[in-house]
Amino acid sequence: MDPQPWTAQGINLVGFIHAEMGIGESARLAARAIERAEIPFGILNFPLQVATRMSDMSWEHKKTEDRPFNTNLFHMNADYMAPAMDHFGRSLFHNRYNIGYWHWELPDFPEKFVPAFKLVQEVWVSSRFVLDSVVQKSPVPVVIIPHGVEVETSPEVTRESLGLPTDRFLFMMMYDVQSYTHRKNPQAVIEAFRLAFPKNDPTVGLVLKVNNTNFRPEDIEPLQQLAAEHSNIFIIDRIFSRLEVNSLLSVTDCFVSLHRAEGFGLGLAEAMYLGKPVIGTNWSGNTDFMNETNSCPVNYELVQVGTDWGPYQGYQTWAEPDVHHAAFYMQRLIQEPEWRQAIAAQGQHTIHTSFSPQAVGGMIRARLTELTLL
Repeated sequence: MDPQPWTAQGINLVGFIHAEMGIGESARLAARAIERAEIPFGILNFPLQVATRMSDMSWEHKKTEDRPFNTNLFHMNADYMAPAMDHFGRSLFHNRYNIGYWHWELPDFPEKFVPAFKLVQEVWVSSRFVLDSVVQKSPVPVVIIPHGVEVETSPEVTRESLGLPTDRFLFMMMYDVQSYTHRKNPQAVIEAFRLAFPKNDPTVGLVLKVNNTNFRPEDIEPLQQLAAEHSNIFIIDRIFSRLEVNSLLSVTDCFVSLHRAEGFGLGLAEAMYLGKPVIGTNWSGNTDFMNETNSCPVNYELVQVGTDWGPYQGYQTWAEPDVHHAAFYMQRLIQEPEWRQAIAAQGQHTIHTSFSPQAVGGMIRARLTELTLL
């Protein structure tokens, strides 16, 4: 007799598999890690329009309408769990082990997300920082399963093709206007760069890659004004494919993130994978893979968020990075090439060994085996 269809061992991965933003990328990274671990899986696409672009087709071949497996992995935040049940129906949740892979970027997990715990038997998070937040409210187990980082680049993307100068050390930062500028804190990177080097210094440059500017055009105007006044600040605001973004990381020299909070810090990890030195606020998710031997962790003080910014409420705390410390690192990276190469090599080693899709796939397999689901 055939077993019940949902008793097949494997994962139904549920998420925004086409969305060209963090939450979609996170689901695609999970697919890669699951595939590397040779765990059977299929993808259920949640067809909500959550990003301006929904055209990443890299996992189209794994999409299915069937739900054959005994484990559901919901790669979406807690506030999408109820809409997912409305869309897919309660039957998807029945007789299966339901895991929510949830992101959150601040110390206090919001009360309004708590009802979502009723829909899962377990929560997976990307970092110790998110674990500390979620575990305070969670009635179910919370397990750290980081992102498996691997970066494909294209040799066709060069500084020349991007209109960037070829003869200087380029710092780079990236932010998505939909990720709330106040959390990503691009102004601090600009400030640190201006503190570190004389105006229009021809030996260095700062590249700002901005996504989804049509979402909040008012956020880009002050940046454009700034670039107009500095011959060594370059803004790229056209839409890039994932491959182009990765290649931009690879043709620049140092990735900088002076975030106030990150659940994981994927941009930092991807730059480290490529062997780049990175400068990042020494607080929140990225501290799982950044330390003084493999990167440039920036001092900070914890401050109140103060005003509600999107989902980030004023009573919460986050980091205010020290721009002078960041500027010091920028100067040191230029002045001490041997140290720069040493931390970059160590950073690359950290990501390649502990945060690869193979390593993360192994963690997923181990956890599901422990639960006797595989």
